[in-house]
Amino acid sequence: MTDSQLEPPARPAPLDPFSSSTPHLVGIVDTNALMSSIENDCRHGRRSRLLRMSDNGSAVLFAADHVYDEMYERLPRFAKRCKVPLAPLVECFEEVYLPALRFVTVSDLDAPDQQVLAITDPDDVPTGVLAKLIAPCVVFSEDRHLKKPGLAPKDWRTAAASAVDIAEGVWGQTVTVNVAALPFRGAVELLTFTGRKVGVSPWLLGGILLGTSAFLLKGSERRKATAKFTGHAAEAIYNQLAVDTAREQRGIAGLRDVILPAPSQPTLRQQVAIALARQPQPVLATEVRGLIYDHFPDEPAVSVQVVRSVLEEGSEFVQVQRNRWQLGREVAPRQS
Repeated sequence: MTDSQLEPPARPAPLDPFSSSTPHLVGIVDTNALMSSIENDCRHGRRSRLLRMSDNGSAVLFAADHVYDEMYERLPRFAKRCKVPLAPLVECFEEVYLPALRFVTVSDLDAPDQQVLAITDPDDVPTGVLAKLIAPCVVFSEDRHLKKPGLAPKDWRTAAASAVDIAEGVWGQTVTVNVAALPFRGAVELLTFTGRKVGVSPWLLGGILLGTSAFLLKGSERRKATAKFTGHAAEAIYNQLAVDTAREQRGIAGLRDVILPAPSQPTLRQQVAIALARQPQPVLATEVRGLIYDHFPDEPAVSVQVVRSVLEEGSEFVQVQRNRWQLGREVAPRQS
């Protein structure tokens, strides 16, 4: 293996500048994309792209409140048309998709936006408002009223496939690195445990182990065999990292031109929403203020009191867990 092969594959530039780790993508799901994905799952017995992209926290998916009601209203008619019985469709929606979504009550506090004003179907306006509030994001919808103003990509399924490439590419890199580190972690844990049991410093035990290994590898044939094995293992690790990194890069390239860009001059409400949309857990108002400073260093400074007033004013922001806030909320199945 050459020196160039030994170099770790370069990580691609992030698609979302506001996501420091996970999630790597913020998505908004419309009713038609949800129904299509559920029908695909029930018909073929496999997980849809919407679910796969959100596995392991790589993507976080939101939906406007009206999507919840529309699903229950439209699924009976959809079941007759797609030839899948209603019961498994509802079961899949309630047990598999609801836990993967956060629903947002969209307010009318934002100034009129040109792309939102171009939406001719009033039912789609909340999805457009939500998208402009938390962009950069991808709107997964096949509704022409969202496509025409440029809020949704021309083909949401292709965009979803790219999102899956990002999710599974990143996850593959994580698994490969963790597997490569297992022998070293195991050795450290073993030395620490043994040192506690016998009352000897783990560092001393490590020195003894290294010395013993050096003695056992004194023979040239043993050294050659060990070097060969180590080289093959390193090559396999780097090759797998290259494959997973290339898949992540392919996904990012596929979404570069379809992701709804971040606002050039975000309002404070947008700053708060952008920060919260990328948090896997609820956070305090002081933490939201810190995230705003991190994400928007060129914007005017604001106090915690001002941030808290924005959180309390907007219906999009939900207070949970003793003064902690999140964007949207988890929703339970509708009672019969």
